[in-house]
Amino acid sequence: MPKPSAASKRGRTLVIAIAVAIAIAAALVAASILTRENGGDAATTETTSTGTTTDAANPTLAVVAGIRQTGTVLGNPEATVRLLQFEDLQCPICKKYTDNAFPAIVDEYVRPGLVKVDFRGLAFLGPDSEKALRIVVASGYQNKLWEVAELFYANQGEENSGWVTDSLIDEILAEVPGLDAAKVKTDAKSAAVTKEIAAIQAEATALKVPGTPWFFVGIGLNPPYEIRPTTLEPSAFRFALDDALKG
Repeated sequence: MPKPSAASKRGRTLVIAIAVAIAIAAALVAASILTRENGGDAATTETTSTGTTTDAANPTLAVVAGIRQTGTVLGNPEATVRLLQFEDLQCPICKKYTDNAFPAIVDEYVRPGLVKVDFRGLAFLGPDSEKALRIVVASGYQNKLWEVAELFYANQGEENSGWVTDSLIDEILAEVPGLDAAKVKTDAKSAAVTKEIAAIQAEATALKVPGTPWFFVGIGLNPPYEIRPTTLEPSAFRFALDDALKG
């Protein structure tokens, strides 16, 4: 699995987990899930197809169009296999994965309802990472996280170049059908989003995630285990997912 470059290794490396961090991570994740489940209709609505015209006009959105979303999760909530994707929206290797492998994973495993994918967003490369991540997490409160994440990758600029501008955010949010952009921008500044990002960071620390992208597979209620695909092509993920589906 490709790792961050030496020049930014210090900024990308996460602190090794300790018992306290694990406890905090579990508590924060549980609180975040409870908040979303009790947060009203927006937390339980289903993303539906945006129509032939929209999909044809924007292939980026077509990747996840018509697939159910619940917060950070894309796919059938009853699927027993979960693919956890730890990623930074500024990370060029994450973009490579999103462009090369993710569409095939969606078509082969997520659309048929076999596997659900969980976005575990980190923000350790710089200010642009956090600014984008807040918008993406806030979009999850309307179950539109995956469309917004896809659009950020499609528009990704050079690391820490200031590419996540207010105008870019407005353009991205305007491209997502049914998304309340004003609410997203308000929610992005909220304590709830801050807590959710902290929970994911604590989870990454507990799992000893060393960089992005990094992947884990969870089966049912069992603790997730790390997988290390040798490339960022679809074939490198099929063995792990097929093996997990066997139980």
